[in-house]
Amino acid sequence: MIKRRISSKLVDARILALYELDQFIDYIRTIHPELKPNESAVVAAVVLNNLPNLFLENPLLVDELKKVVAIVKKQVSHNAQGSMN
Repeated sequence: MIKRRISSKLVDARILALYELDQFIDYIRTIHPELKPNESAVVAAVVLNNLPNLFLENPLLVDELKKVVAIVKKQVSHNAQGSMN
């Protein structure tokens, strides 16, 4: 197996994504409190799996996603420029 080095920025981004996923799982349990933690995690996985179809069926969501992408790219670019100074 080939090992590859993962940048600290990617690790930080993945940690943020996992944190947000955990928050979403907790949110699902507020909608259905009877769910066990593992069940709400499976529900979250199903939702994530279906997100591409949701975006395909809702062009307004794609527009919102593009706005988020632009904001993130701008912030990342700004932070990178700040670290160069």
